[in-house]
Amino acid sequence: MFDQLDLRLLKVFIAVFRERHIGRAADTLGMTQPAVSTVLARLRKTTGDPLFIRSAEGMQATEMARKWYLPVAEAMKALEAALSLPATFDPATSRRTFIIYMTDVGQLLVLNRLMQRVAFYAPRIHIRVVAHWEGSLADRLHDGSIDMAFGWIPQLKSRKSSILLFKDRYVGLHDTSAPVNANSEFLQYAVADIPSSAHHAVLDRLQAQTRVPVITTPSFFILPEILVGKSYIAVVPERFAKLIIDQRKKPLSILKLPFMLPTLSIRLHWSASSWHDGGIDWLRQQITACLADPPALTDDH
Repeated sequence: MFDQLDLRLLKVFIAVFRERHIGRAADTLGMTQPAVSTVLARLRKTTGDPLFIRSAEGMQATEMARKWYLPVAEAMKALEAALSLPATFDPATSRRTFIIYMTDVGQLLVLNRLMQRVAFYAPRIHIRVVAHWEGSLADRLHDGSIDMAFGWIPQLKSRKSSILLFKDRYVGLHDTSAPVNANSEFLQYAVADIPSSAHHAVLDRLQAQTRVPVITTPSFFILPEILVGKSYIAVVPERFAKLIIDQRKKPLSILKLPFMLPTLSIRLHWSASSWHDGGIDWLRQQITACLADPPALTDDH
């Protein structure tokens, strides 16, 4: 079988696996959709496996494709590195697309500032923000399908390829026009449980205290809207709470939570294998510059 595989087939396999969509894979490769479909059909015939199955969520990888992906992607990356001469990165002329993982909190904190810098220094650069991926985030950083990850990601804390940007903490956010129950035992909480994120720690702590949130959402952005006119307390990072209060001008205020939660160490992560990549270095510098002066925490905690 291996003597029937060529680089073009493997590049198509990697692109379809990452994008989970024939059209997006074609765009990534600079090919037409029919051409990608033809190559994929050849690859299926060679392997004797469908590799990808259409579903409502896109092209779902089979068990064989999942086993193949990481070793094939790493081998292709090593081959390309061996065959390519080091190239300097020029932000003024580059048309590169950078893929960054951020939750909605990260997007609120940094994305607007980052795009202002991109528009000024690198007008042809494209930024693609993702919140989900196939497999582990560490693998996606290592194989290059995600260039950088921003946020509180403790599962990556042992990786040397990261820098601490700032620390944050959870607070309660509530509507000041709606009275909060004085008895902490009867407080009602609204919580964000973002898929694949460490923010599940909030739910774990509440469950340990036999508390059930009145509502759980997959993002933080909707929580301020849910609070209006209700006595709920949203559990959110403090810098997120302060920015929401400043931007939306709603009658919201911050209060101290009656239970302890972990400190949020907000870090920037990238693959150690990209140490020679001038584009990654440039992007890291831009994000760091965006957060050189993050909103201060309050002193009453």
